[in-house]
Amino acid sequence: MLILKNLISHGTVRACFYHPEDKNKCVKVVLHKKYSYLLKKELDNNLLFQEKLSLFVPKYYQLVDTNKGLGLETELIKDDHNQLSPRLVDYLKTKKTLSNELINQFETFFSLLLKHHLWFYDFNLENFLIKTINKKEQLIFVDTKSYNRNNSWSFLKLEYIIPILAKIRMKRRIKRFYKRVEIPIPNTLE
Repeated sequence: MLILKNLISHGTVRACFYHPEDKNKCVKVVLHKKYSYLLKKELDNNLLFQEKLSLFVPKYYQLVDTNKGLGLETELIKDDHNQLSPRLVDYLKTKKTLSNELINQFETFFSLLLKHHLWFYDFNLENFLIKTINKKEQLIFVDTKSYNRNNSWSFLKLEYIIPILAKIRMKRRIKRFYKRVEIPIPNTLE
């Protein structure tokens, strides 16, 4: 069992801790046991993510027992000099705007999602990290739990079973994201 002590960050569903035995990994744990299935879901989808989005997502390794409950070991995203890569929300506080390099990466990332029918719905600023190595910035999407394969028979959310509705919903969220970071929506995503 891993003993997690050093918190990196937490959201409404999960917390992320430094891995106590491997400085290149972190461990995501759910804050409420009822969401443990989300960790398995991310791990199960890892091969798909690495195949289609390898530049933009961290590597996932395995599920582990921790003192905080079930955990998912993942790659720890770090910059030069072993510093944690900042979340997009923190990056924008210091830089104020995105570089052209990052704007292009966002367009590529969202285009890949649409091309491969990878339906994600949670594009908040805390779910993206900006990794900088040798002055080159790389966008990393660290919260893949919102991925939906469109195979859930939900009577309340038809977009889960009808791909065109899933695409419409995701495009709406992408556009909201672009407005939030105050950059123009590219024609390829219209």
